[in-house]
Amino acid sequence: MFLDFYGLSEQPFGVTPDPAYLYLSRTHSQALTSLLSGIQADRGFMALIAEPGMGKTTLLYRLIEELRDSARTVFLFQTQCDSREFFGYVLGELGIEAAGMDLASMHKKLNEVLFSEMLAGKRFVLIVDEAQNLDAPVLETIRLLSDFETTHSKLLEIVLAGQPLLAKKLAKPGLAQLRQRITILGRLERLGAEETACYIDHRLKVAGYSGEALFTPEALAVIAKQSQGIPRKINSICFNALVLGEVRQERTISAEIAQEASAQQLIGSELTRQPRAEAEPAAVASGSGDEFMELARQINERIASRAYELFESSGFTHGHDREDWVRAESEILVNVPVDITETEGALTIRAEVAGFDGKDIEVRVAPRSLCIIGQRHESPRRHEGKIVYSERSAAEIFRVLELPSEISPDKVTAKVSEGLLVIKLSKVALSKEAEPSEEVPALAKTATA
Repeated sequence: MFLDFYGLSEQPFGVTPDPAYLYLSRTHSQALTSLLSGIQADRGFMALIAEPGMGKTTLLYRLIEELRDSARTVFLFQTQCDSREFFGYVLGELGIEAAGMDLASMHKKLNEVLFSEMLAGKRFVLIVDEAQNLDAPVLETIRLLSDFETTHSKLLEIVLAGQPLLAKKLAKPGLAQLRQRITILGRLERLGAEETACYIDHRLKVAGYSGEALFTPEALAVIAKQSQGIPRKINSICFNALVLGEVRQERTISAEIAQEASAQQLIGSELTRQPRAEAEPAAVASGSGDEFMELARQINERIASRAYELFESSGFTHGHDREDWVRAESEILVNVPVDITETEGALTIRAEVAGFDGKDIEVRVAPRSLCIIGQRHESPRRHEGKIVYSERSAAEIFRVLELPSEISPDKVTAKVSEGLLVIKLSKVALSKEAEPSEEVPALAKTATA
């Protein structure tokens, strides 16, 4: 969306837990060091507690990378399960088919794997993410796993990671034996203003940015305040800011843009929709910059979710984040080339929307910007109850355009004919009696989506 405009090689503020993007703040660094030291010292049980959005999962992936050559690791995040299902997930990650096995057989099979890894000179580390969702009986099952040991060392190191609810569960009297076995407890804290600025700079550099400061000091202060130091919120605000910056053709993100990017509420009360004419032209509605940003955020979340599915399907293999993002975007959004022609009193926008009718398109306008939204109603083919994206064509349009002149939002018409959307806009300076003059060559030609 904005990668080329800002000279980025990949999405810097995505949602996939890429360890390359881990910013080692004071508490993140302490937690990673403590977990590594605990595993190397055979401490058995460790825990990591963090609020949602603090980068906990990203840190766990970095931990796995650090252990790649010295340990075999199993990473589980399916935590809404019973004890048998939990064992099945563990064995499944080891490539062992557990169907039909009882708990005793599962214990025996896991013990065989642990001894095999020990003889090979490797530790075995089980990492359970989102452990706050585990029921007490499953937590007790995990405690019993720590009994796998020889007279000299532990055969299994266990890391439980979760939200603050995990700490509350572990504090309950019924889990006292498990709590007593946890020798290392790490916590991730929110970033301060200085760490927030460093976090943003780190992610930009990893994504390939090498120019002058992209965010002004004032913008960084706004982001630090509005995000409350939570990395996930920082990512969301920064993404929105870059989308808005590209729309406005601003090479530097100012405090004003950062403030607008922080707004997450859809201002639906400001929308005034016009009824469709009998000829079924594209619907036109008034909008606002804040609304366009919210719509962009929603689209981004859907693309990010699909990109994560691709990342997961590749076995959580990093290194092709940009390809995953571009593929996800192409599966969801239609490429829409746009031309803008300006005359003395009007603007004409022509957009290629092959396959879309007037009923599929909506145009939302603000005084200096415009958003084209389209959704083609079709029934995607299904496979085993799930949509297979590779078997369907993109069926949505989302384009935000910065207009070269201020227009009257109540004087807009839009019509689709033979795959071409034509939008007519009157400039504010145009009097009621004046008529648009003859068109002149295009003054602006926007990039394709």
